[in-house]
Amino acid sequence: MSVKKMNFHETEVKKILGGSIRIFFTKDTIGSKEAMFVMGDFEPGEGLDPHAHDDPPQAEVYYCVSGTGTVWYGEDEKETQISPGDALWIPKGIKHYIKNTGKERLVMAFFLAPGR
Repeated sequence: MSVKKMNFHETEVKKILGGSIRIFFTKDTIGSKEAMFVMGDFEPGEGLDPHAHDDPPQAEVYYCVSGTGTVWYGEDEKETQISPGDALWIPKGIKHYIKNTGKERLVMAFFLAPGR
């Protein structure tokens, strides 16, 4: 395996869990299941459907690049607001989802480990 560089504008965009996700590093793009990196691009009112990463179990980091939004997590759906520079750790198996609750585009970076 070698170092790989990808540009935001060269990535494939897929609809995943109801949102537009840019695929950077997955087993398909880098040949490794060690980790996974994707980005979400959400207009006001858009986001991801509730989900948990349990096949395989994955921890996830949400990092807010721009915009504002709300993340809900856990069975009791606690919520937290996110804005640029905020990072959120989500342990393996915890249900979570995000929605752009602001007035501008929300851009998020998602890092998952292990990858799949």
